[in-house]
Amino acid sequence: MNAPRPPWQPPASGVIRGCWQLSRGHGPGWSRDRAFAALDAAAVQPGPLYLDCADIYTGVEALLGEWMASRGVTREQVVVHTKFVPDLGVLPRIDREYVRGIVERSRDRLGVDGLELVQYYWWDRAVPGWIQAAEWLAELREEGVIRHIGVTNLDREALGALLDAGIPVVTNQVQLSLLDRRPLAGLEEFCVERGLALLCYGTLAGGLLSASTGPESRSLTKYRLIVDEVGGATVLGRARAVLADIAAREGAEMADVAAAYALGHAAVAAVIVGLSRRGLTADPGAVRLGRRDIERLDAAVPATVPGAVYAAERDRAGPHGRIMRYDLNRER
Repeated sequence: MNAPRPPWQPPASGVIRGCWQLSRGHGPGWSRDRAFAALDAAAVQPGPLYLDCADIYTGVEALLGEWMASRGVTREQVVVHTKFVPDLGVLPRIDREYVRGIVERSRDRLGVDGLELVQYYWWDRAVPGWIQAAEWLAELREEGVIRHIGVTNLDREALGALLDAGIPVVTNQVQLSLLDRRPLAGLEEFCVERGLALLCYGTLAGGLLSASTGPESRSLTKYRLIVDEVGGATVLGRARAVLADIAAREGAEMADVAAAYALGHAAVAAVIVGLSRRGLTADPGAVRLGRRDIERLDAAVPATVPGAVYAAERDRAGPHGRIMRYDLNRER
């Protein structure tokens, strides 16, 4: 009989380092030496280092695998989450062996015995087979190739369909920030009821909710579109002013307050911020936001992105969908 599977554990710090910026094509390129130096710096923080990557972040899984091998790190020191996001064009042809091949490729690139968390997304649920593909992921979990299954960018309806099909989902990675509060319209409550954790990206909006932004990149373009949805530069300026005021009172940074805002919601287990942690200098869990603080922050951005979680991004003809790339899983 197999030993009981340890439950998925969130980072004690509440922070996962996102590695999308290391991906080729994301923005100004990171050299191998620069990436290794950033990973080394992140690894000196107390506790295990949690990293978020994906099969569709071109070159990143292999880069992380090289870094871990060169440093001799253990599973207890570095926890890597990746994703399974099959290309839009291959959805009608996906079979069990395709799923296995992509997942085992991720495992081999990272150089690990088993993938800690694989987060699943299917570009178009009008194409049949998305629940079947999740069932094949569950088979790999039973084999030990995957330890835990998560999803990404799923709304309440889609997440409920997978759970009702018996898929043992433990996390849902979604965008959540002061600017984008779509997960709070039913999804968060559902996750609390079903015992799932939310892992939240976009919490700093590519640096727009911190002291400074980075160089131009696909992420920054994405978050500027989010700003446009909620009122543009005027609303962003108002949000930044309230963040700065609370940060000054707390002896923290704007980014710490923005992260604390997300972490204060019941289902949120962690925020995902860029590897460089630009502007995030304190433990965001140490920033205590009172009810009045939350009211001020919410009032600064009275509107949120319309629709359900990731609905705007799923519209391939709309401004959010047009900047997406749907074929990054193919071999390079």
